[in-house]
Amino acid sequence: MINDYANNEYCNPFDKIPQNFFMKLEHCGRYLYALDIISNTDIVADISCATGYGSALLADKAKYVIGYDINDNYLNIAKRKYAKHNLKFLKTDLTKDIHLSQYRPSIIISFETIEHTPKPFDVVKKFYNILPAGGRLILSFPNAIYEVTSEKGKSLDPFHLSVIQFNEMVDNLKAIGFDINKILGQSFINKVITQVLKIEKDLNFSFENLYNYSEENILKQSRLLAYPDENDIQGSYSFIFDVKKI
Repeated sequence: MINDYANNEYCNPFDKIPQNFFMKLEHCGRYLYALDIISNTDIVADISCATGYGSALLADKAKYVIGYDINDNYLNIAKRKYAKHNLKFLKTDLTKDIHLSQYRPSIIISFETIEHTPKPFDVVKKFYNILPAGGRLILSFPNAIYEVTSEKGKSLDPFHLSVIQFNEMVDNLKAIGFDINKILGQSFINKVITQVLKIEKDLNFSFENLYNYSEENILKQSRLLAYPDENDIQGSYSFIFDVKKI
């Protein structure tokens, strides 16, 4: 992640550890969308790859994937766990120069990343400068209505250095030079989480022993419950922007 310490929002959907079931589906759902839109000719940069599970998933289809993170521990885990001929992991700091151009990525993936930087639209501009004409950026960030903020509008989440408004993102993307293909959300999984929490509270009951944490099940459940779509995007915890460089 951007900050050089363990992030309490990080989870690996495929670690089989029995925790954060719905968060794992949400994280995996975004990567499944990216997997579906890339081709076997694409070179993909996965920004804030953490321990590399998403980069490895994309490498099953893309021509080449470079996973970037600032956390050395995450990168070491990724390098040990995911050894593929078309996959590489590198360290980068988005607040400084980003050295991606030499790999000529045709697609940049950046999920739940820019809110961890003090100047998120400067980072988006860097992505634009790296991409070729027609290159795509798949970007997600938290919906501001779900951010707990101070009176001054600052996030009380110590890892979120920026609170990004929806319209602010739309305006900045257009001003930078991106054409917006789609704006997506994961509102269905948000509704499921709300209902599960209500039932658990009302009945003093836990569903935990019913969840299946195998990789196969996480992938299937992510497609069923957490695959991004255009329905009720304002009801989603995060927005996913699929944009193209003009």
